[in-house]
Amino acid sequence: MGKIARSAVTAAALGILASLSAAPAAQAANDHASCVGIIVSTEASAGTLDVNNYKALAGDGPFGEFVSFGAQLHEGSYEACVPQ
Repeated sequence: MGKIARSAVTAAALGILASLSAAPAAQAANDHASCVGIIVSTEASAGTLDVNNYKALAGDGPFGEFVSFGAQLHEGSYEACVPQ
């Protein structure tokens, strides 16, 4: 994937995370949501969402790929989804 494409994917992922973090707490993710949805919903409603924490977990790899992987996981709960 080229540098421009990676930048676009990362920007899109950050945009999705930012828009989800602005959602009201009443729109909590259900147990069928992706791990990204569950994590963002839980942490945003608690006021603790910090994307930089997840960027650190992604390491040197593209952040968009890290987010994409998390969006494909459906573990059912915040505890099961949060990276250890």
